[in-house]
Amino acid sequence: MDPASQAKRLHVPTYEEVLRRIKTRYPHNVGTFERERLSLELTRNVVISKTEPVVELWRLVRGLHPFYARLLETAFDLKQIEEDFRCVMKARKVAEEMWGKYRYVLLGAETEAEARRIGREGRGRMLSQLKKCSRSLERLKEVAKFLSGLPAIDTSLPIVIVAGPPNAGKSTFVATVSSAKPEIAPYPFTTKNVIIGHVQLGDAVVQVVDTPGLLDRDPAEMNEVERRAVAALRELPGPVVFLVDPTPLAALSVQEQLRLLDRVRGWLGERPVLVAINKVDAAGEDAIRSVEGAVRAKELKVVRLVAYKKELAMEVLRSALEGLRSSP
Repeated sequence: MDPASQAKRLHVPTYEEVLRRIKTRYPHNVGTFERERLSLELTRNVVISKTEPVVELWRLVRGLHPFYARLLETAFDLKQIEEDFRCVMKARKVAEEMWGKYRYVLLGAETEAEARRIGREGRGRMLSQLKKCSRSLERLKEVAKFLSGLPAIDTSLPIVIVAGPPNAGKSTFVATVSSAKPEIAPYPFTTKNVIIGHVQLGDAVVQVVDTPGLLDRDPAEMNEVERRAVAALRELPGPVVFLVDPTPLAALSVQEQLRLLDRVRGWLGERPVLVAINKVDAAGEDAIRSVEGAVRAKELKVVRLVAYKKELAMEVLRSALEGLRSSP
């Protein structure tokens, strides 16, 4: 489930790295015929061995959990990445075929000049195909780097996803209840990535997922950061704590936040949602009650929250884990 630990072990080479490895190991101090045979074998071996991490990366990408696959899709054109994999796989196949062909052609060489020509031709055909994959190798290196930075999530453990508009207090809540240390600042869109925190509740370890802020707009209009939040909401199991900011300084109006809540519910199917009205210490009672009434009308449970107060925040977390959908 954790692609980061696997991706960190993979070193996807550039074409120049492959070429350097061949040049530094080129055989010397042997006869022409043997040198050409060894150089053909060397080129084949280096192409195959240096691109083996690409094969492992291909298997890793093919086996990604849907959550990680969606995150990858936010940063890369998956069709292009598939083409990149195919290019490298073809280069590996050509290297095998050219080694198989030219080592036998070389046996028929009658002169040293002919042997050198055959060796150059065979090596050239192997490397020509790999050179066509230069940009592919660079992109695949970036894919491995991206995967190595993804959070580790264990779907066998309880998960609570925290969502809502920008600057609603999601990161403060996650930092209060869990081990996560997300960046917290008094301006919107502080959280750029999905962040995972852990908290021990009795005998269970609960994973608390901090997601980037969302605006009330269609996913097709969202930026890469917002789409990461959608990936978590669509693909990770577990209840959702949706934070609402009822204060005048909220990034979205209350009406926009409630529309966003409806949009999020549409992505979740039957998974439970707990609405937490945050910053109740800074909001008027009339504003709070208005939000409570609107949420209860949607047949959702609603609670009050001050995200930096641990006792209140832990009560919200426990309530979310109960999976209650109806209002009290």
